[in-house]
Amino acid sequence: MDQFAEPKPEIYSVDTKVLKSVCRSCHGGCGTLLHVKDDTLVKVEGDPDSPFNQGRLCPIGNATREMVYHPDRLKYPMRRKGERGSGEWERLSWDDALGEIADKLTAIKNEFGAEAVHLGTGTGRHHIRWVSRFAFAFGSPNWSEPGFAQCFHPRVNACTQTMGDFPVSDFLGPTPAECICFWGHQPLNSGPDGETRFNARDAFKNNPKTIVIDPRETFLAKKADLWL
Repeated sequence: MDQFAEPKPEIYSVDTKVLKSVCRSCHGGCGTLLHVKDDTLVKVEGDPDSPFNQGRLCPIGNATREMVYHPDRLKYPMRRKGERGSGEWERLSWDDALGEIADKLTAIKNEFGAEAVHLGTGTGRHHIRWVSRFAFAFGSPNWSEPGFAQCFHPRVNACTQTMGDFPVSDFLGPTPAECICFWGHQPLNSGPDGETRFNARDAFKNNPKTIVIDPRETFLAKKADLWL
């Protein structure tokens, strides 16, 4: 079976297993139901038993299968075999890849010192603590991650200095908000840290007063009771 082929309608049959999981394409962690047939993921849908997303998925979660089976997805180590930019690559084993990386890092450390190596990661996920631990074990203090410099920690520090704590919108709480302030934030388009699009929309069912602080006339700004 071609793993990249689109599933046919008859694939959803009684021999399809439904596995409970969570979507980790953002920080949210919405509950999902994974439909698996012959070890192939054929369908992804929101889990109605999840109190977080209540059976709903955003466009990113709905694209899970496309990401899993995309022909350009990296699934194993690749080594460039042509000139830089030529697009020529060859596959190698994990042992060979880790061995080459270790040899190069050790050579740099021996010639220039451990501080000549800088380790950087992408947006904060559960692996970032291991990267910093590796940097410490290697002997380099040079480690960076955008959440500590441009994203999460600046938000926490600014809120703590301004309001004394880091407030988080509770769109899922039992008490509906009577007033919501959106400060440079568009949860209807982008919902990190659990502030998902549909939970923010649910909050409008109770007709709260809304304050939007944003230089752009966003959709929320147009609907706001007060736009600053």
